[in-house]
Amino acid sequence: MDDPEQRRGRVTSTGQILAAAAILVWLAPRQAPATAIPLPVERASNVFFARATINGVGPFWFTVDTGATLTVIDPDAAKRARLVVHQAGRRTNVGVTAGDVSMATTSGARLEVAGVPAFAPPQLYVVAVRANAFYLGHTVDGVLGTDFLRRHIVEFHYAESRVTLRPPSAGPPDHGASVPLTAEGNVLIAPAMLTLPDGDPLPARLLIDTGSNGALTLTSPFVRRHRLTARFPSQQASATVGINGIEFSPVVTLASVAFGNVVINAPNAALSRAAAGLNASDEFDGLIGGELLRQFTVTVDYPGQRLILGDPTRAPGQDLAGAPRPVVKR
Repeated sequence: MDDPEQRRGRVTSTGQILAAAAILVWLAPRQAPATAIPLPVERASNVFFARATINGVGPFWFTVDTGATLTVIDPDAAKRARLVVHQAGRRTNVGVTAGDVSMATTSGARLEVAGVPAFAPPQLYVVAVRANAFYLGHTVDGVLGTDFLRRHIVEFHYAESRVTLRPPSAGPPDHGASVPLTAEGNVLIAPAMLTLPDGDPLPARLLIDTGSNGALTLTSPFVRRHRLTARFPSQQASATVGINGIEFSPVVTLASVAFGNVVINAPNAALSRAAAGLNASDEFDGLIGGELLRQFTVTVDYPGQRLILGDPTRAPGQDLAGAPRPVVKR
């Protein structure tokens, strides 16, 4: 049997493709839990997978994906849950390449994860995401996106392979570095400061993407605007896998990327050359994924619009000072 580590590629956040297709986001209010709820999750390739049921059928495995605007379900999972699927045609400018993608919708789905109030949107998008299992080394039946997560404070404990949902009344943790977030259109963006290989500082708006197992990708408009490919020639390349193909990008090593006073040293950054899709978006300047986020306890305070990066080696109440350990690359 082959080793998943040998076939693993960088998988982009799957649900985020729907933002590129200009699909309306469901923002109907839902009741938030009154107490903290540990999600039943497994972690593979620096991505969390939550065990869920749909209309009492399951289990299904959904990625917990802050980079996804909407929750989606795979066609095979929809069939297993006995959902009626309506074809919505093919769409361009979806995924990570210029190819088009088959889209569908369903209704009447009631998705339940542990003790979280049931999620029952009037319409659920059906998108083929199961193929990502090959690269992630875990079954993928769908994506839990920001429409599901935004009512909560979501804590990702990478070191312990745990995800916890807390009510807004609990407030964010009192330790760690905090930076503001925006979530317009369910696109979760935090301000960062890049230090380029030549030492130049460059501010960037980064999508916080727990559904990606990659490190850092800079979008093609940002790369062109700052002439990064010309300034920093590279002999290395990375592959980003999406639902409609693979994008190859040159890779450079930055001096650092910083969120407030938290500095990640020597991160690799893919310089996207995409002409369409997620990595060609002008809504943000780049995406940071699990390969870098795993160094921290990551708290996404959706109601308070804050990102908190805590050091998992420090006890609660201790401040996070200085730079975390450098990134170790496989």
